[in-house]
Amino acid sequence: MKFTVEQILNLPDMKVLDFQEIEGEEIIITIEKSFNYSTCPFCGQITQSIHQNHWRMIHDLPWSKKPVLLKINRRQFKCHKCKKVFSEKLDFVDKSKGYTKRLATDIVQQVLNSNIHSVAERNGLSDEEVESM
Repeated sequence: MKFTVEQILNLPDMKVLDFQEIEGEEIIITIEKSFNYSTCPFCGQITQSIHQNHWRMIHDLPWSKKPVLLKINRRQFKCHKCKKVFSEKLDFVDKSKGYTKRLATDIVQQVLNSNIHSVAERNGLSDEEVESM
């Protein structure tokens, strides 16, 4: 049975735009929300008015021991009702973090059975990144 990248990635409401495997390096998966609207967190109005596109690189769980980077289009919307600009909410990554929540959970589990430095080294992260998780 074959699975699509979207099925393996398992991030509801996200669609895969591109998939690149850089030989001997990493996997980069370009994604964005599968719908073109968002709800204003200030007034609750639904808007489709995209103000800007912001591309971010986020670390995710590795696939077959290869690091995975998610290239995410985190769009900014402008609300026509209250005129405020806001970024769409992504449930799988905390604001201003460079990694997914599931990666953070995995790293914490590794640290419980090891130490920060060895987990950082094993996962290609800095000690500070592991400490912040």
